[in-house]
Amino acid sequence: MDYLIFARKFRPQTFDEIVGQETITTTLKNAIRQERVPQSFLFSGPRGVGKTSTARILAKALNCKEGPTDKPCGKCVSCKEIEQGNSMDVLEVDGASNRGIEEIRTLRENVKFKPSAGRYKIYIIDEVHSLTGDAFNALLKTLEEPPLHVKFIFATTESHKVPLTILSRCQRLQFKRISVPEAVGKLEEIAKKEKLKCEKNVLFMIAKATEGALRDAESLLDQLASFSEGEIKEEDVLTLLGLAPEEMYLSVLSAIRGKKGDEIFGLVKKLYEEGADLAQFAKGLFEVFRHLLVLKTAPKAEALIEASPEMVVKLRKQADDFSPGELLLALSILQNLQVQLRRPVASPKLLTEAALLKLVYMDGMKPVEGLIRAASSGQKNAPVIPVMERKTVASEPIIPRQEKIRADEGSTRGDLSSRPPEDKESRDDARTVRSASNAASGGLTLNIIEGVWAQVIEIVKAKRMSLSLYLAEAEPADVEGSVITLGLPSEFRFHKETLEKDLNKQVIEDAFAQVLGMKVRIQCVVTEREGTTRNASGEKAPAKAEGVPDIVAKALEIFDGSKVIRKD
Repeated sequence: MDYLIFARKFRPQTFDEIVGQETITTTLKNAIRQERVPQSFLFSGPRGVGKTSTARILAKALNCKEGPTDKPCGKCVSCKEIEQGNSMDVLEVDGASNRGIEEIRTLRENVKFKPSAGRYKIYIIDEVHSLTGDAFNALLKTLEEPPLHVKFIFATTESHKVPLTILSRCQRLQFKRISVPEAVGKLEEIAKKEKLKCEKNVLFMIAKATEGALRDAESLLDQLASFSEGEIKEEDVLTLLGLAPEEMYLSVLSAIRGKKGDEIFGLVKKLYEEGADLAQFAKGLFEVFRHLLVLKTAPKAEALIEASPEMVVKLRKQADDFSPGELLLALSILQNLQVQLRRPVASPKLLTEAALLKLVYMDGMKPVEGLIRAASSGQKNAPVIPVMERKTVASEPIIPRQEKIRADEGSTRGDLSSRPPEDKESRDDARTVRSASNAASGGLTLNIIEGVWAQVIEIVKAKRMSLSLYLAEAEPADVEGSVITLGLPSEFRFHKETLEKDLNKQVIEDAFAQVLGMKVRIQCVVTEREGTTRNASGEKAPAKAEGVPDIVAKALEIFDGSKVIRKD
């Protein structure tokens, strides 16, 4: 006998069996009872929450022999054919595989023919956002005035990619993620029917790990049933998913609170050797600190915490050991760790150790926001921001370049041994503090933008790799108020058009806001590539052109290129 996976075997067959979508099922049932079923639907929402299953049930309800009815019988020929997926009147189309204009033209021609047996000819198009622009255009007219015997049901996980012209012609129903208790209830039902023995916390771990995708939870339970021998244990889930046990998180919290840096190395080593996914561990620890913050700031809001009751009790005892500021700083550190571990890195173990050691000694770290506030308010006892003050060119006497270099070498040579080493992260943090402080006080300048430019590109790179490649060809050209002008050479006009798209501009502006601590707008202009260097004051100065007399070149050198030489 052919084996059916749990996701198919226990697929809902009526509206009442759909889990966690009561608003949608109520809407559809009322529409059927009142004979107000529109000719096109758009089902949108995360994967694995019941969009396709709901579409099939709606098709059964409309074509059932007893119907249209909100309770299809499931016994007539039409219901059985739809359930088995071989109905001539219910056509399921994969939008990702049939995305071209020719496929849509064929569909448009076929809608003219009446159904062979049922009342309606129903087209269920999954992943509709994958259709090409031409395919959507070909569908528009049919969708606007379809034959009375045709119903369209579109399903998508990315509704923002569907053209507005399509959205406006559909009744849209938004599916939500399945909550952990709802998913646990469904898994308990399946486990009972399949006679599976599970430890108390297993189903909760499965539901939480799948993040609201019930289909994924059912598939994972199916896999664990094959993996285990009669009884699914907590260790089986941890092994299969590469997760860390709850006790590990509590041990890490204890080491952080006790400032036991030596224990951190041992705990990370244990995780690494046991094959735990460090990215999943970082995500789990991030959630633990979020739970602590909830318990600290909203003690009665336990409903906001997705953790086992035993874990909640243990975390409540730990919450008193941390201040809200420490918890927020910990969340920031762990968020950065997650971003780093998503990328291919040489040693995720070292990154994890470094992040956890930051948590151990975070009570001696000052939040950047506090430094900015203190610096902007001019407090006498404000903490000193460890950055060099920016000096203007006018505050220093003009010294010939060569003499200045020799003087600097002489003054610093003896101090190098006593100067503490400064890592790149410290320099980046200091630069961010200085730039954000200056920007917050209204002093946004081109020099500030140039100082954070590399950081902005890195932030954009983490969000959208392709966009960062276009952005790297640009350079800050001007600043006026909160408007930043980016210059691109004339041969990169395509890059300019790409950067000016609304979604791309938003990503870049968000990156600037993250670094500067203020909202900005960007605009792009075409510049000339030739001779774009900058002098000591930060102003643009042309590079030395060929054929420039030596005496003029020397003068440019002495005065840092403050004169302009035009090339004929």
